[in-house]
Amino acid sequence: MVELTDEEVVSVDTLKNRSSEAERMRNYAKQQQTVSASRPTTPQRPVSSQRPSAPPRTPPVRNDASTKRQSSVQQRTPQRPVAPQYNRSVREERKPSPPQYRPIERVEAKRARSENAQPKKQRIDRTSVIIKVLTSLVIVVAVCVSMYALVIFGNVPFITKWRNIWIETAMTTDQHKWLATSFFPEYLIKEVMDAQVDITDIGHTDVKKEEEVDILGQKDLVVGEKDKHGNEVLINDIEEGIVVLKVVTSNYVGRLVLIDDPSRVYISATDYKNSRGEFICDYLEKEDAVIASNASGFHDPGGTSVGGVVTAQCVAQGEYWGSYSSKYITVGFDKDDRLIVGEFSDWEERGLRDAFQYHPALIINGDKVIEGSSGWGLQPRTVIGQAENGVVMIFVVDGRQVGYSLGATMGDCADVLEMYGAVNAGACDGGSSSTLAYEGEIINEPSTNMPTGRYLPNAWVVARKTTEKTELADNTN
Repeated sequence: MVELTDEEVVSVDTLKNRSSEAERMRNYAKQQQTVSASRPTTPQRPVSSQRPSAPPRTPPVRNDASTKRQSSVQQRTPQRPVAPQYNRSVREERKPSPPQYRPIERVEAKRARSENAQPKKQRIDRTSVIIKVLTSLVIVVAVCVSMYALVIFGNVPFITKWRNIWIETAMTTDQHKWLATSFFPEYLIKEVMDAQVDITDIGHTDVKKEEEVDILGQKDLVVGEKDKHGNEVLINDIEEGIVVLKVVTSNYVGRLVLIDDPSRVYISATDYKNSRGEFICDYLEKEDAVIASNASGFHDPGGTSVGGVVTAQCVAQGEYWGSYSSKYITVGFDKDDRLIVGEFSDWEERGLRDAFQYHPALIINGDKVIEGSSGWGLQPRTVIGQAENGVVMIFVVDGRQVGYSLGATMGDCADVLEMYGAVNAGACDGGSSSTLAYEGEIINEPSTNMPTGRYLPNAWVVARKTTEKTELADNTN
């Protein structure tokens, strides 16, 4: 048997120890792999975010015995497995790119987000606003219904008065009756209009003509100042014996013409009878007259007539036109220059030289036969009257113009003529026909939109004092 030396015995023991240590390391490595496989793998941070490792240190040179001890210690120390490293570029490539929206899709998406993000308080505010608006509408409708019921069925004097005037005004027009029929029941309109006053059986009065040097008192009148009744003097034509006054009230503006000599007042008829009328200034030019106003009514379907067909009957300077009607009264001058107003069918026997038929009568024999609106409402008006001393009055009222002049009632016109001494007076055509012209110009504000005024079938004209007609009249007297 071979005996080993001490050094060789040490070497064999060392090899055995190393073999046992290696076996333990392999077993430990297998256990670590098993544990690592059972645990979820946690990727390490990108390399760029890890702290840089320190450079390896160079071990000092030692002798063989210390080197062998260090080597044996390293072999006994188990090595920790290194977790796999992920490449940052690979992870970034796997990251999904954001969706690309088209411009329209982006706007719709933003709108949807805005609507969804609308605060609940704001939606509540909108609901409350809608409720308030509906409540206000209900209140307004209730108030309107109550006011309408008060106007129709109420018995308040002030409301009743102006309701009746409204109905009368609308129903005495040709084109605007709907202003009454659209808002008021038929029975109420009939009740109001049945109260319309129209005097027909009244006869006539004798008017004595008196000669006076200054019958109008023109020497005491100054243009721009007021007369004794408080009305402004617009025109004081002493040579032609004509005075024009401006009458202003809260409801209307009118012009009152005073003529000193009734023999110069007559009717001029259109040269186109049953075809068309003429303008007011045409009558002035044709007759060489100083002043003129409208006279008869005329057939006016739809408010578009040209004044070719006169209402009822008319006589102008002895020439008759139209047909007599018992529905209208007579207003005109006889051969004695007296204004007669009333029911007359025997015009030739009465000796009427210039007259027409219309309605209503205002003053008969010095008595005012109409009061207030009397079913005729507020309208532009033209009326004619005569005082006991023979002075002729023509009163033309503007109307249908809010803020300037609404119009006058028949009672208003009668009051003005009575104030200036009229003993007989009757109404001429009114409405948009009411026109007054002096020396070739219209001096009132007609409600028609025609600058020349409407076509008229005839007109009251006042001859000049120096014309052949006035000289002939003077010689006859």
